[in-house]
Amino acid sequence: MATSGFGDRPESFHWGVDFGRDGGSAGMPVYAAQAGNVIYAGPAVGFGGPDPAGWVVIDHPTEDGGGTTVYGHIVREVAVGDRVAAGQRIGHINPVSRTNGGVAPHLHFEVHRSTWAGPGPDRLDPMPWLTSAIEPGAEKMPATMAHTTFGIDISNHQEGLDLTQAFAEGCDFVIAKVSEGDYFRDAQWPSFRDATLAAGKILVGYHYVRGDCDIEAQADSFVDHLGDRDIPAMIDFEANSGGPGVARAMVEAIQRRGVRVALTYLPHWYWQQIGSPDLTGLPPLMSSSYGVDRAGVASAIYPGSSDSGWEGYGGLDVAVFQFSERGYVANRDLDVDAFRGTPDQLRALLTGDDDMPSKEEIAEAVWAHRPPKPSGKTDATAGEMLAWDDQHDGHILEQLAGPGSKDQRGALTPVGWPQLGGRSLLDAVAVIGAKLGIDGFKDPAALK
Repeated sequence: MATSGFGDRPESFHWGVDFGRDGGSAGMPVYAAQAGNVIYAGPAVGFGGPDPAGWVVIDHPTEDGGGTTVYGHIVREVAVGDRVAAGQRIGHINPVSRTNGGVAPHLHFEVHRSTWAGPGPDRLDPMPWLTSAIEPGAEKMPATMAHTTFGIDISNHQEGLDLTQAFAEGCDFVIAKVSEGDYFRDAQWPSFRDATLAAGKILVGYHYVRGDCDIEAQADSFVDHLGDRDIPAMIDFEANSGGPGVARAMVEAIQRRGVRVALTYLPHWYWQQIGSPDLTGLPPLMSSSYGVDRAGVASAIYPGSSDSGWEGYGGLDVAVFQFSERGYVANRDLDVDAFRGTPDQLRALLTGDDDMPSKEEIAEAVWAHRPPKPSGKTDATAGEMLAWDDQHDGHILEQLAGPGSKDQRGALTPVGWPQLGGRSLLDAVAVIGAKLGIDGFKDPAALK
């Protein structure tokens, strides 16, 4: 919603429109209002800094509609030279006053007539310009647009972390340590768990598997400390964890206790160390690859959906990618993760809701099914049998009521056959019976 319009204000003329929402807009996504090319991105006087805080300015070529748009007080998620689509996410509202120009979090949006222009007549009121705009995600949005959901990986080493601030900065999921082996329970887990659930964010609890500890004892300790069996789990499988057989046994033991294991953290280096074994049958991977000096705000340092960290191994796909151990979140350097999709899609993956077949898959399975006949043969699909039944029923109906009757919708009006004097088969039989004097037969015309 617009919180401050274009035009005169008591202190000065406002050359743009401010957008926010009731209850605060910190961390909200910012989308390109029109396709174009990024010409400025990063620190800017009045809008904040250092990079990636500040602004984004997009030049719109004539074929895209023309003009220039400015997005201020944000954290950029694109770089100078990038080509962006209309509705593409380009950043999020900066929640940190010391880097956003010292303002309450909001988006300052400007429209310039052609190229970037200083205050004056070439700066236009954005509201008329936005009149025909559609919401990001609407049917007309480019099908290639993809959403990325960011999260953090934490444990007792992050005691005192302000999760409320992390969520305000755009963190949508938390993967937190619950236990290790059969001897350690993370003291910070209960507070991290409760804060995440209270905020309505996505939560995963993980167990560091030890190959030198009893599997059943580890499962008991993990599930007991987890506290809520509806929380999906991840096994952390690395140094001293053992081989894939231990991993499979750990997953089975946890799931027998009523907790879904949704992810496997078995880093690529450890997979190679244990001989690059087949991992099929385990939950999908959370991979890790930190690049070269990859540090900063998660959305700005994320290497993208084509990074090698998304490449699966051991027969498993990568569902979550931990792309830095120095992501700047809530004034801390943390492990930061990405999911290629929306928060709802991530939640469905973790809870298993995405395992349900689609309506199309169900329909295809039904029509392709070959039900046994009384003879025991199964030489026709359900779809073929229903099609034949429909065809045969149509022929029978036409014989009774006249040509074209099978194509009628709703109540049937018999059209009759020319060779029966325009009568249906039933009416023709009744006329014949009446002419022959058969008891009970009556000419339908006499009944009208």
